[in-house]
Amino acid sequence: MGQEKTSDLQDELEKRFLTYALSTIVSRSLPDVRDGLKPIHRRILFAMDSMGMNAASKHVKSAKIIGEVLGKYHPHGDASTYESMVRMAQDFSMRYPLVDGKGNFGSLDGDSPAAYRYTEGRLTPITSFLLQDIKKDTVDFRPNYDNSLKEPVVLPSRVPNLLINGASGIAVGMACSFPSHNLQEVMSALISMIDSPKQSVANLMKYIKGPDFPTGGIILNSKTEIRKAYETGSGAVKIRGIWKVESLPRGKKQIILKEIPYAVNKARMIEKIAEIIIAKKLPPLTDVRDESDENIRVVLELKSTADENKVMSYLFKHTDLESNFQLNFTCLKPNGEPARLSLLEICQFFLDFRKQVITRRLNYELVLIEKRLHLLAGFAAIFNDLDKALKLIRSSKSRKEAHEKLQKQFKLDDEQTNAILEIPLYRLVTMEMEKILQEQKEKLKEQKRIKSILASSKKIWQEVREELEEIKGKHGDKRVTQIKTIENIEYNAEDFIEHEDVHIVLSQNGWIRKLKNLSDPSGLKFKENDQLLDSLQTNTRNLLALFTSFGIVYVSKVYNLPYTRSGFGEPIQSLFNFGDGEKVIGMLTLPAPSDNLNTSEQSDGQVIMNFAKNKKEGRDPSEFMVVSANGFGFRFPLSNLAETTRSGRKIMSLKDNDHMIGFAPVTHKYVFLATVKGKAVVIATDQITQLTGSGKGVILMKPGESHLTGFKLVDLKSKVTLIFDSGNDKVITVKSVRLCNRGSQGVIVSKRKNILKIQ
Repeated sequence: MGQEKTSDLQDELEKRFLTYALSTIVSRSLPDVRDGLKPIHRRILFAMDSMGMNAASKHVKSAKIIGEVLGKYHPHGDASTYESMVRMAQDFSMRYPLVDGKGNFGSLDGDSPAAYRYTEGRLTPITSFLLQDIKKDTVDFRPNYDNSLKEPVVLPSRVPNLLINGASGIAVGMACSFPSHNLQEVMSALISMIDSPKQSVANLMKYIKGPDFPTGGIILNSKTEIRKAYETGSGAVKIRGIWKVESLPRGKKQIILKEIPYAVNKARMIEKIAEIIIAKKLPPLTDVRDESDENIRVVLELKSTADENKVMSYLFKHTDLESNFQLNFTCLKPNGEPARLSLLEICQFFLDFRKQVITRRLNYELVLIEKRLHLLAGFAAIFNDLDKALKLIRSSKSRKEAHEKLQKQFKLDDEQTNAILEIPLYRLVTMEMEKILQEQKEKLKEQKRIKSILASSKKIWQEVREELEEIKGKHGDKRVTQIKTIENIEYNAEDFIEHEDVHIVLSQNGWIRKLKNLSDPSGLKFKENDQLLDSLQTNTRNLLALFTSFGIVYVSKVYNLPYTRSGFGEPIQSLFNFGDGEKVIGMLTLPAPSDNLNTSEQSDGQVIMNFAKNKKEGRDPSEFMVVSANGFGFRFPLSNLAETTRSGRKIMSLKDNDHMIGFAPVTHKYVFLATVKGKAVVIATDQITQLTGSGKGVILMKPGESHLTGFKLVDLKSKVTLIFDSGNDKVITVKSVRLCNRGSQGVIVSKRKNILKIQ
């Protein structure tokens, strides 16, 4: 009890969350600017190097590698560790793979790699430059998770891995996204910085033209846009796939997709193109198939009259054939601090790191040389009087006695004396001694060279430069991603839509079907406890408006709705973002904005526009009205029914548990309204307020303790059919109902029966 203490909960939560966040940022998600690796990747490469798995060794089972990593350095899940190893082996993920994988390591189609008991791996030749000199005290080491071994804080990488292979990660409150670059271009830029330290991003871009993705493609950004992203460490590059046209017999042709944007799932992209073909959104395109082997080859079959440029422009806009890659140059600086850096800063940090590594390596080598020279000096000391040295050793009764005699006679220290006593006698003969003296001469020369380099910053930078030149010569290659500005081909998406008559069927529970042929809607089958709400015939180029009980209208192009081949159709919620309890109360087809407007009214609530006829009769066909259960309503112009997003557009504001019960075009001078409890009213439509935006409207009829069941636009000579909840119906004339002003409670048209709906 004496060890207990109180602490503010908020303070404790803040401290612990910050500790967790820092751990995530530093130890998991962000790469180091020096070697471009996250801890997991660094541990995998170090473990493989410790196991002797270089580029010349045999492939080793991935299970053995993962076990080594988990057991010694990375106490986390095997799945994530193997996933990290897999990515380093994928030539479509990394511009210069760090692991040479053997077996199934996944594909561009998103296929999962084989389990680690089936695959094998080893390091690639370029990875040796990340690990070279690691045993020469070039980098700091720290204890592993159980303090039984040491692991490197950073690898002494000779290649700017962060730039040539890129990286991505999500931490707490920050993320990174580095694209890959061409090694030859990056090395040239680094060399230019050594030759001319005062540089700018614009100068670096004389060498680094832009990202170079392993899957190729074309970068469409301008040089100015890329430079701005490099200067700020943030931006985006737009990548487009590469295609060509192949001619076929009989005047036919097909498009071949040769390269796709980086990180795009090829199978999903082809699936999306297939969906476009099935939905007939792009009629000139008739088929798509994948003929890829080790190279990408996706075939798009076209109609003979098709314009391939317009087809590709459509696909670039509606598929992943054109995509954006976000740039976010956030990484860990050498002091462990996360920061967003510019391209120039990343290059400078790497060069400073290389200078530090080379300085530490030379100091390490100098210490070894000096130790060796010290021993060689002892060998040389006994060379001129070798017989005496041998006599002293032979006359000694023990090693200790021989050690003391030699040390005293030739003025040697303990280290030199021990080395002499441990050397085989045959090496003390004249021929071997000449080799020792020659080695001494060479070591002295090397010692002088290293001291000369360490004494001059210019010479150290020359060492850095020579290393960069070496790697550039061994692993430099040409760009695979092009950078050029391509003028977009303009097209009208409506031109690709085929004129096709279709039927739309909507059920009361919100299941919608789009059918090519429908003779009798009443013959359709529905789910249990569901039935037909409405059906209409329209054209693929028209719009479909869906009104809901929440006072929202959803308007979509008919051709965007999926065809129903079998079953009960699609739930309307899968096409639009409906709220909880929201239901469709009816639908309406509208002509495309460029078409001539038509309205006419048919039975079963079906409304088809036939505006020309209404204009002759002196009616205004460009106006609609909506009514709520609590008796509110208003008129609104047809222009309100424009195409919407999946979230729709609010058309009627509802309060006090009110809901919208219907809509109708204003085609007559009067409107008949009725309540469930049997009251009705007739009012003139010109008394109903017109709103151009969403609103509550005005009170059309006071329902009292009841609520409105429906309404109908009428003339005074019209007849209305009342359908009761008992199943009976009653026909009344509009004249029999008193004409009132809006806001009336109405007159009784049914005393004992509840009205279900009106027709």
